[in-house]
Amino acid sequence: MSVKKKVLPGDEVAVAEEYLPAEGTYEEDGIVYSALTGDLNVNDGEKTVSVKAENPMAFLAIGDSVFCEVTDVRAAMAICEVVMVEGRSRNISGDTNGTIHVSKISQDYVQDVGREYRPSDIIRARVVQVKPSIQLNTTSSHFGVVKSLCQVCRSQLRRTDKGLYCDLCEEYESRKIADDYGDVKTILTEKL
Repeated sequence: MSVKKKVLPGDEVAVAEEYLPAEGTYEEDGIVYSALTGDLNVNDGEKTVSVKAENPMAFLAIGDSVFCEVTDVRAAMAICEVVMVEGRSRNISGDTNGTIHVSKISQDYVQDVGREYRPSDIIRARVVQVKPSIQLNTTSSHFGVVKSLCQVCRSQLRRTDKGLYCDLCEEYESRKIADDYGDVKTILTEKL
């Protein structure tokens, strides 16, 4: 039989002589305590006690769609700060620095990474590797820049038939643009 109830961090949930601590719990001086806010799960069959978090931390997984801010551009890659997983409200825990290799930017040949991404661009990317380092891919049409600023005056660029356009400078800029450029609403894009 399984018993469920809400618990807070530090709540006493079992005695170590009767139940083993499992996920979301810890044992101290013979008492099992909750380490999280969430639902208590007492498993009498396995003699374990665990807590399932109400708002679990977001860990990156291969295949996740993420929003990133480009922090640096090198000859063969763009370096990004992964800020959030699309569809999740919680910040990412762990390492958040990722890279997009020149071969993973577009389906078309990319000669200059700096023409596709620039520092401060907000992009959507797919996670293709998590360990030992975060590797990202933007070759699909749904992935790429979702918000960008003019490199001269720092005003927001507008999408046109010919690419991204700065209304103040009256100049076009090249980028690897996502199919929904300008329509994405996240905490990250609101800061631009």
